[in-house]
Amino acid sequence: MNYALRFKVRELIPGTIVLTLLLAISSQFTPSEDEEIRNAKKVLWIKEYRDNYKAAILEGWKYVKLKEEAEPGDYVDLEGKVVKNPNFSLEKLRYRLYRRIEESIDYPISALIGATTLGFRYELPASVKGYFALSGIYHFLAISGLHVGIVVGAIALLFKALKLKKPLTAASISILPLMPLTGLPPSALRSYLFMLLLAVGLESFRKITPLYLLGIVMLFTVLTGKFNLSAALSFSAVGGILVAIEGEGGKLSKTIKASFAPMLFTLPIVLNVFGTFNPMSWLTTLLAGILFTPFLIGAFLTQVTLEKVLLINQITEFLGYQFIRSSHYLFELTKWSLTHYEAPLWVAGTTMLLMLFLSLFTRPVYSFLPPVCLAFISLIHPTMVSGVKVELPGWKLNSFHFISTEGQKYRNSVLEANYVFPATRKLLFRNRLVDIRLKKFRTKSN
Repeated sequence: MNYALRFKVRELIPGTIVLTLLLAISSQFTPSEDEEIRNAKKVLWIKEYRDNYKAAILEGWKYVKLKEEAEPGDYVDLEGKVVKNPNFSLEKLRYRLYRRIEESIDYPISALIGATTLGFRYELPASVKGYFALSGIYHFLAISGLHVGIVVGAIALLFKALKLKKPLTAASISILPLMPLTGLPPSALRSYLFMLLLAVGLESFRKITPLYLLGIVMLFTVLTGKFNLSAALSFSAVGGILVAIEGEGGKLSKTIKASFAPMLFTLPIVLNVFGTFNPMSWLTTLLAGILFTPFLIGAFLTQVTLEKVLLINQITEFLGYQFIRSSHYLFELTKWSLTHYEAPLWVAGTTMLLMLFLSLFTRPVYSFLPPVCLAFISLIHPTMVSGVKVELPGWKLNSFHFISTEGQKYRNSVLEANYVFPATRKLLFRNRLVDIRLKKFRTKSN
């Protein structure tokens, strides 16, 4: 509607035809359930432990001990026996590529490369994910428009240096064969489709409206049933950036607004679903991005060269180590600002609707006001549980989910568990964490 009012309806026709064709094609790929695997689950990942102990992560996040050799893409029953073993699957290929990375790159840098290039986050330690989440840079770990944009941009610069025509479009098309290696998560597909449309629009057409293209991708996502929490966060962040750079003002003011936009435009969803956010994430994102860009390019080159070039491997490993260390420094720098506010659904929903209304019918900059007000409310009236004693199982206390969400609501409290990791003590710094085993040992000693 926005595009039709500003330009001409007939210019919508090409996009409508492409969208219709994509929907028609996607409808033909609905998998039919095989009788053989009706009572089995697909293996998503294999966790390897000591003494040849292996466990499979199945669809629905079920864990089973394997009784036979299996790989992602196989189907196993709940007793750990393989029911179906396809000769080839995309999951197997990606899994084997990840294991190749482990042979050339030290852990946990190998896990970081696997997360940012292949989309695997199963091997990342909870402590690493916790530092990234609480320092406000967790979005670097999930393949998104940022990742696609950096890789496409790097290739486009190379093509431009080689004086190729339409370098951005050529770069977008050149990475298409590599997209399946990401596992084709909805976030990667959305990002790639948006980047491709943007490249074609910028280099082949007279008029281009990124917000209109974002709307096309969002419509496609909704109609294919792929709109979820990740999609909501992604579209909100990108939409905020586009609103910031399309509004009035000079380059400096647009840059400042664009740095705040992802945090503010995703804030209602984050506070409703997770409750915890770092108000300084706009700054930590800018600082971390300085290291992340060369690291991602290095990780991409490492994958493309099949880990055969030692110099690329060493540079990538060094950058990955520094990138992980930066999350620790950024956490220590900004942990004072960590806030936990469990926003009710009606508050988050009202904020989002106001943002949409203001961005469509008033000056775009006004759409920043509702999330700013919500951020102010969360800072002056956080959700807190103070001065209590809570006993938790060790797996929960040390889990990434607890550390990065509800665990942040406890202040000046005693949290007891049957084991406590050192990183957990740092991440839940506002409380005293007690290892029950040490407590019992001291009692016996006395």
